[in-house]
Amino acid sequence: MRFLMWRLVPVTIAVASLGSSDLRAWGGQGHRVIGLIAAHHLTPAARAQVAWLLDNQTLAGVSTWADDYRDSVYQTFSWHFVDIPLEATRYDRDRDCPRQPRVTPGARADVWRDCIVDRIAYNQERLGNPKLDRADRAVALKFLVHFVGDLHQPFHALGFEDGANGVLVSWMGSPNCSADPARPIRCNLHAVWDGRLIGQRRLDDGGYAGALEALITQKGWQVQPAGTPAAWATQSFQLSKAALLPQNGHADQAYYEKHIAIVDEQLALAGLRLAAVLNAILK
Repeated sequence: MRFLMWRLVPVTIAVASLGSSDLRAWGGQGHRVIGLIAAHHLTPAARAQVAWLLDNQTLAGVSTWADDYRDSVYQTFSWHFVDIPLEATRYDRDRDCPRQPRVTPGARADVWRDCIVDRIAYNQERLGNPKLDRADRAVALKFLVHFVGDLHQPFHALGFEDGANGVLVSWMGSPNCSADPARPIRCNLHAVWDGRLIGQRRLDDGGYAGALEALITQKGWQVQPAGTPAAWATQSFQLSKAALLPQNGHADQAYYEKHIAIVDEQLALAGLRLAAVLNAILK
């Protein structure tokens, strides 16, 4: 409820106080890079089915579709994150993944809940259901591409200050994160992780994906077990606590150098894990 109430403040206040990418984990480039890595690690069978389901669109090309959809179908808003309390040690479904409105515990409708962990599983099931038509399975695929990416942005697993949207910071010495001098926007920590850290790499999508592929080979990440969305949530939550800054803290060059390797690893793992999910379903 805390998270939803924050989102219901008047638009003028939200624009004045939040960074420009407050709702879009990793920003556009992060999601596209995840899509590029995932596509590179698909099996031939999965690659062919992805092309058929998406009518030859790419995983990178549809990677931000769920954000646009959320803007018009607001009931999907809570599917993009999970709020794990700051004092917790791991993800707990009963505590952290709320039931759908007016659904009671144990009811038939309580199969799927409204957080990103459950909605990844929900869309995995729909993607793999041959009884659904192509359009419905394509929607499930587009949700999966985005949600796996979202869950690897550490602050999409933190139930503190609206996923750190409410943690105001300076970025490289400036409290203003607007590109328009006439419309200043106060920096926040969530937005720094969405795009500012990635942007500081100064690479285009292909260059960034290529750099991460080299890291994947060097570190042997491609042979690691994919794990589960619940485990990914716990991992992201723990990373968010380690990266948390105090109110009015400084995301400076030292902060960038300390955390950019985590950003790179999370983007790479998100791509690999997305590929593993799709390979397992699209046989």
